[in-house]
Amino acid sequence: MSIRRPDTLGGKAAVVGIGATEFSKNSGRSELKLAVEAVGAALDDAGLTPADVDGLVTFTMDTSPEITVAQAAGIGELSFFSRIHYGGGAACATVQQAALAVASGVADVVVCYRAFNE
Repeated sequence: MSIRRPDTLGGKAAVVGIGATEFSKNSGRSELKLAVEAVGAALDDAGLTPADVDGLVTFTMDTSPEITVAQAAGIGELSFFSRIHYGGGAACATVQQAALAVASGVADVVVCYRAFNE
């Protein structure tokens, strides 16, 4: 039996949409274009629009900065953005940081993304 501690993130944030592009070594599209497509797909899946987003998180292996992705995706002013250092477990940490931003009230809708052509 587990006891939920009052300081956990449980029930304070949720993953509501997932988006991805096809996996390809040579898509013919820039990493920025792939990021924007994946962000758009995640928003469509969640029933949200770019205007709903106020946070973006990625990690340092990504070549498309948060502000550039926001502009290209039609996302307005961000109240939260973050870049996790290095790879490995960084993908999991992006979700953790997004959840912390939502749970603390810093942001309402945070998108985590990663785009690459390899």
